[in-house]
Amino acid sequence: MSAQLATILPLQMPAPAARGLILHVDDDEAVRRSTAILMRSAGYETREAAFAEQALAQAESLRGRLDVLIVDYYLGDGMTGTEVAEEFARLLGHAVPTIILTGDPANAEVPWLAEAPVWVARKPLMPETLLAALPPLVAFRRAIAAVTPALAGQFRPASRTEATRAADSSGYP
Repeated sequence: MSAQLATILPLQMPAPAARGLILHVDDDEAVRRSTAILMRSAGYETREAAFAEQALAQAESLRGRLDVLIVDYYLGDGMTGTEVAEEFARLLGHAVPTIILTGDPANAEVPWLAEAPVWVARKPLMPETLLAALPPLVAFRRAIAAVTPALAGQFRPASRTEATRAADSSGYP
């Protein structure tokens, strides 16, 4: 028998189309990294930030592209996840679907985000639950963007103070 050398060709695998762009903000590096691996393995493009300032610095590069914001409620750097979500909406000019993760949901404030769903979820969140929640949130954001493209750069969500003031002056109890 004679030995023959096989020609080895590199296998060209097409890159999967991203199922959505997710920004995950969490000061716990292990949680942030494992969540990023989970989402990437499911086909999502992910961005990460350990603190509010790192997340907010990405706003301009994510404009018109960010599908879902996942943020820990207690970030440990002076801002809560709620404040990050509200500031992100202000910087982008529109809100995006947001998942607030917390070990204490009874004491977590829900962000005031117009025209975007907000889900407050207890930590630890099962991977299957997170992966099941992402497709409808991505679809929602993309559907809103498709019918209101002009709003993307013009909409400024009301702050919690402005909304409270407007509600108080409405005459409703």
